[in-house]
Amino acid sequence: MRFPQTALVIAVGLALVAPVGCGPPRGTPRDAAEIARQEAARRLVGEWLLVSYQPETALEPMFAGLLAAQMGTLVARFDGQQMTATGTGVGTTRRYRVTQANGDRLTVVTYDESGIAYDAVGELRGNELWFASLTIPWRGRGVLRRIR
Repeated sequence: MRFPQTALVIAVGLALVAPVGCGPPRGTPRDAAEIARQEAARRLVGEWLLVSYQPETALEPMFAGLLAAQMGTLVARFDGQQMTATGTGVGTTRRYRVTQANGDRLTVVTYDESGIAYDAVGELRGNELWFASLTIPWRGRGVLRRIR
């Protein structure tokens, strides 16, 4: 007759302990938004080739020429914390962070060496990242193609 009482005590004990022991492991995100940001950041990691970029406003001829030289040569590398861009006469490293994500869409903030933030939104479409940079003076739209 002690078996039913013992089983009840074990069941009640497990019910009381389960919420403490059965939650997500430490360091694991607890909400869907954080999981989405982490997944988008993971998908962004790699090397991307600039295949197009159209500035919102016309560039001075010298800058337009520099931009034209980057098409098909500039490579942006995302490692989870820093973005390094290297191309024809161009080389820069910027800290970045995925701030929002929903499915294939993401919002990214990059920071220059002075800490100034530059906002961009993007959509992953197969092996391409279609993006719009939102911060003056770099407003415009472009496409990066994954190469690694």
